[in-house]
Amino acid sequence: MRIGRLVRTGRLTRLGRRLWMGRSPLRRRTDRVEAWITALLLAVFLVGAPAAWVTAGQWVQHQGRLEQRAQQSWHRVPAVLLETAPTLPNFDLRTSWNIQVLALARWLGPGGRHLAGQVPATPGARVGTTVPVWVNSSGRPTGTPLQHGELIKRELGAEVIAPLALAVLLLCVALVVRLLMNRRRLAGWETNW
Repeated sequence: MRIGRLVRTGRLTRLGRRLWMGRSPLRRRTDRVEAWITALLLAVFLVGAPAAWVTAGQWVQHQGRLEQRAQQSWHRVPAVLLETAPTLPNFDLRTSWNIQVLALARWLGPGGRHLAGQVPATPGARVGTTVPVWVNSSGRPTGTPLQHGELIKRELGAEVIAPLALAVLLLCVALVVRLLMNRRRLAGWETNW
């Protein structure tokens, strides 16, 4: 008898009553529906957040490995600047510590043919300066290949953002449910009034 009494008036029971799951006659049907939908959304988050974490990390890692495989044919070649690289304008806020500008340069491509194009160079580099350029198998300039450390950063970013995105989505659903239930409550009050 005493144990059953403790269970009925325990913390879980009080929490359930606060979440509108009690059997009070003052609780409307919309209150109970909203409480069950809220509990369902919470359960979806508790199950979905770890799944989103793992899935996003694995997907980004897979895509990164594919990108690294495609970049295996890239190699560095020396390019000679054909013009002086422009200097940077004075900005108060820089978005990167590795600041480079594009300048016209020439390099040897496959088969010994000369290729020319815009390549990254340090600001103010003089004509005739040799700069290293990453090129693909056809000799076209590319960016720097994806390094392992950069792939790890991408993976961690995706693993953090995925559960946050799920939380935002579920909060939006909860707000829409709340608005719909409030409309229904107001309509019920108008008809009862």
